[in-house]
Amino acid sequence: MIVTAIYGTEHVGSTVHLARMAIETLQPDEVHEFFLPRDFHHMCTGCNACFFAPVPCCAPAHAQIAPILDAIDRADVLILASPVYVYHVTGAMKSFLDHFGCRWMLHRPSPSMFTKRALLLTTAAGGGMRRTLQDLQDSMNFWGVGRVVRLGRAVHALTWDSVSPATRSRLERDVQKACRRLRVDRPVKPRLYVRLMFGFFRRLLPRMNTATDLQYWEAQGWFSGHKPW
Repeated sequence: MIVTAIYGTEHVGSTVHLARMAIETLQPDEVHEFFLPRDFHHMCTGCNACFFAPVPCCAPAHAQIAPILDAIDRADVLILASPVYVYHVTGAMKSFLDHFGCRWMLHRPSPSMFTKRALLLTTAAGGGMRRTLQDLQDSMNFWGVGRVVRLGRAVHALTWDSVSPATRSRLERDVQKACRRLRVDRPVKPRLYVRLMFGFFRRLLPRMNTATDLQYWEAQGWFSGHKPW
């Protein structure tokens, strides 16, 4: 099993510790970790090049995004973890996700996403977990990720060192439960929501007249009844 973890921070605080608890629980054969903005700091300028390029990837940021994209595509489990910043994901995580609009289901989703699992994690000293997780969930939905598990917790502390032993024990239990819900021992069948979205966009795309996207869907055989799962 391969796990790719993308952290919306360079700071190894509560959220990264939560993710590493999950990695320890999952016991993967291979792990790839990326810290933002250290490993990806390019800002999307809205140039639209990724929507029309033969390969749906940001050309100006190719050197930075290519190794992350490769790790995402190879992973069995994705972990996206962001601390709460003003009730949302960090700016670094948002900027990273902005670069994947071309891979949204309306455009050119990767077929491998439909049978992947994703674990979405966040922590905060107080609140904002629900909105932060929804930021991450929105991208997972439109990427077409087959199974998604969310976990957000308040740690009532600003640093990991000041998190109480009782809270750490509760986090470990919660992480173990979340990892069980990933069901890594079973094949993934995409969620109903994802399957419905795929059917909706399959009907919608021919009306959009976006040549690059239409050619991609035709090449996958998705207009002729084939499905990516």
